[in-house]
Amino acid sequence: MKRLFAIIPMLVLSGVLIYGCGGKKAVNDDISGSAGEEAGKDSAVVIPEGGPVGEAVTSEDLGGSAKTGGKYVSLTPGDTLTVQAEKEGRLYTIYFDYDMYSIRDADKDNLSNNAKWLSLNSGVAVRIEGHADERGETEYNLALSDKRARSVKKFLEDTGIKAERLDSISFGEEKPAVPGHDEDAWAKNRRAEFVITRTN
Repeated sequence: MKRLFAIIPMLVLSGVLIYGCGGKKAVNDDISGSAGEEAGKDSAVVIPEGGPVGEAVTSEDLGGSAKTGGKYVSLTPGDTLTVQAEKEGRLYTIYFDYDMYSIRDADKDNLSNNAKWLSLNSGVAVRIEGHADERGETEYNLALSDKRARSVKKFLEDTGIKAERLDSISFGEEKPAVPGHDEDAWAKNRRAEFVITRTN
């Protein structure tokens, strides 16, 4: 009987120690439960080292494989090319010098960005529309516009965009972007436009 009375206090003390340690462990270590949420209400939000990840991440965040919150992968967060693609179904327009179909240095950045954008958005196909200003014969302008569209298409193919995603057409002088009969209007009408025709 004396032994029983001696053992009972030890059992009670052991139970308190075990319960106390278990309870403390649950409060300190379990940050996903309600205790963790309550404790975190007044503290700063912890962001992963790589930045927040969600629907609005971009290709820049994940090395070229992330979707924006919209239809397309973007080059950088909120870039104007992706915004334009989503709102207008078009990429950057490329302009040409008079009677020329070679890519100007001034337009290489925009054309390179179109190529990068297309490489990120591999389900997108585009139609490249060649245009000329109003000067010259109709047949000549159609041929020149065709060469402009084809030179842009070749540039994209050389960067790795597959030919089956690229269609080209020549409009000559038939669809001016800007009405007018002066150099300002002509400069805006000598162009190749990108129209998105398919999105997968």
